Amino acid sequence: MRKETIKIPACIRYLTQQDKFIEEFGKPFELPNGILNKEIPNCGATTVALTDGHKTIICSPRNELLRNKHEQYPGTLLVVGGVERREIEAYLQTAELPKILVSYDSVHKLTACIGDKSDWRVVVDEFQCLLADSSFKSEIELYFLDDSRSFPYVTFLSATPILDKYLEQIDHFKDMDYYQLDWEEKETVRMYRERAKNPVSAALEIVRHYREGNYPSVYVDGERVYSKECVIFLNSVNNIVNIIKQTGLSPEEVNIIVGNSEENDRQIARIGEGFTRGRIPLKGEAHKMFTFCTSTAYAGCDFYSTNAATFVISDCNRPNTAVDIATELVQIAGRQRLASNPFRGFLTFIYNVSAEEVEQEAFNEHLCRKVNVTLDEVRDNNNAGEALKAKRIKDFRRTPDSVKYQDSYTMYDERKGEFVFNRLAYVNEQYCFDVQKFNYQNGITVKKHLQESNFDTGENQTYAVYKEQLKHLIRKEPFVDRMRAYCEYRSSQGMVVNLAMSALETKYPELKYYHDTLGGDRIRALGYKEKALLNEVHTVKNSEGVRCELHGIIRIGDRLLTAEIQSILHNVYGKLGIHKPVKATDLREFYDIHPVKIPTREGRKNSFMSLRLSLSRMPILKALSTICMTVSTFTSISIHLTINSLSSSLKLDRLPTDSRSTYLQATSKPEAGDCIKASTSFTMPFISSL
Repeated sequence: MRKETIKIPACIRYLTQQDKFIEEFGKPFELPNGILNKEIPNCGATTVALTDGHKTIICSPRNELLRNKHEQYPGTLLVVGGVERREIEAYLQTAELPKILVSYDSVHKLTACIGDKSDWRVVVDEFQCLLADSSFKSEIELYFLDDSRSFPYVTFLSATPILDKYLEQIDHFKDMDYYQLDWEEKETVRMYRERAKNPVSAALEIVRHYREGNYPSVYVDGERVYSKECVIFLNSVNNIVNIIKQTGLSPEEVNIIVGNSEENDRQIARIGEGFTRGRIPLKGEAHKMFTFCTSTAYAGCDFYSTNAATFVISDCNRPNTAVDIATELVQIAGRQRLASNPFRGFLTFIYNVSAEEVEQEAFNEHLCRKVNVTLDEVRDNNNAGEALKAKRIKDFRRTPDSVKYQDSYTMYDERKGEFVFNRLAYVNEQYCFDVQKFNYQNGITVKKHLQESNFDTGENQTYAVYKEQLKHLIRKEPFVDRMRAYCEYRSSQGMVVNLAMSALETKYPELKYYHDTLGGDRIRALGYKEKALLNEVHTVKNSEGVRCELHGIIRIGDRLLTAEIQSILHNVYGKLGIHKPVKATDLREFYDIHPVKIPTREGRKNSFMSLRLSLSRMPILKALSTICMTVSTFTSISIHLTINSLSSSLKLDRLPTDSRSTYLQATSKPEAGDCIKASTSFTMPFISSL
């Protein structure tokens, strides 16, 4: 394989900038005859094929890609299943410069209509799909490669071509020229990666938060911009269907981009009435909040959303849902085309690591066994008697594509009329093993592969803001971790922590309630544990209730016998339903008291004198005292407190439904009239003396 590198200077960003190519190279850019590694997606190579001065056939295994390009270039002919030969012939007779978009399985119809092929050029767009798809359509692909040989000029085009170690095993590519573009300047995509035990569950969380209005955001020129649309790439129609059903999405909210098949239509019908396969909106058309895409839209398709964020779900424990970082992930990163979309440069990658430990040696032995079985089957089937051979041909045709090559690589070639070794299926099994086992061994290998694929895994201020928000929208964190993170945010400053804190408060309003009620120090002392915090809240509630009751009974300066205090507390506890032993010293929780002796007929007895209200366990008043002490220019301050204002500030109506009743119960009593009969005024000297 002869290789040539073509350096593209910084002044050129797209292959369609022909004036600059003529200036730099003395000629416009042309797609070469052979393999072209364009290195970056969306550089305009397919547009060159659609707009240059050559009769061109553009081939792709992705019908969605073909339809997307056809809608953008309505003068083209789209040849997919259902298009008849007479339609092709009519187009060829009328088109001045034919540009034809064709699927692999329809190329034979097209070639039958073209006589002289010498002045035609063929472009195999996103040709890396030949390997990725060969587990279920290798026979179609092999026939397509045979058909392409009839054309003298064929460009196999990709930004993420098949790796050399696989190309060298496929006869069609062994002696083909290889051209690689080397861009002096190219955009990088910032990658936020999140390892999850179940990536599909993380997708559920993303959908739920978007529906609740919890959008990730970035700052653009000082303005906060929200992502109110998202595109989720997940190569499982079944998983997509289940996510839509579990989150209760409506047809108006979701666009489902999957391959055109009866099985996919049956799966989508399970959701309910109104749900169908969708299409990718063109530039200027409205996008729905959620777009789900299988591998049919991984490569070549153009999305023109102004604010959509991109999420990729990879479950490496299933071959079809494991995303190849070097090819598929790079392709997905280039789907958003609008430079004005501030989320275009970000990609969120949610993945798990391999659950099975399969040694390379064991896998190689597995391959050898299948190869030996295949060689024996090919020989025996071709040498079998006529009746037996006919039966085996029939059996092969009836075998579903999904299981056809599980035990061997034996294929019946309809054109040759004999059994052969399907090398595409053989190479595909190696490829799938490498993706599942080598890409996803652990988090370190994932990061390494991302960096090798030119993703930016570093951080800057904008990325950090986005990352902190997403972290809490994706993860199902234990309460302790959420509470700890929130307390840390409350004690810090800056744009990053403010946005992250806002995301947490919106999703988990109880965090703010706990912090406002108990304070960060007390929460830390309780180990951030929800049960301990809830118990403390009940304690505070009871304490506030007792305080309010005592406010109308005991005045500053009162001298009360120990027995009187016990009697008062007993009555108050009984009224509030508090079950605890009564001690006179409990009064210290609510008043600063001093032991004194009171003369009685029986002599001097133990008693206490109330000196002033105790604020040590009154978080709200304590906070107010701090505020007042910092306002040095004021000599006094009046504070008017009502329970209504307090409950409003706590925003208890925003608590989750499953938690709200618990927290409301914890804070339901005392009522406003019981706690504060009227406004209370404090002067600066009083507060400063505390």
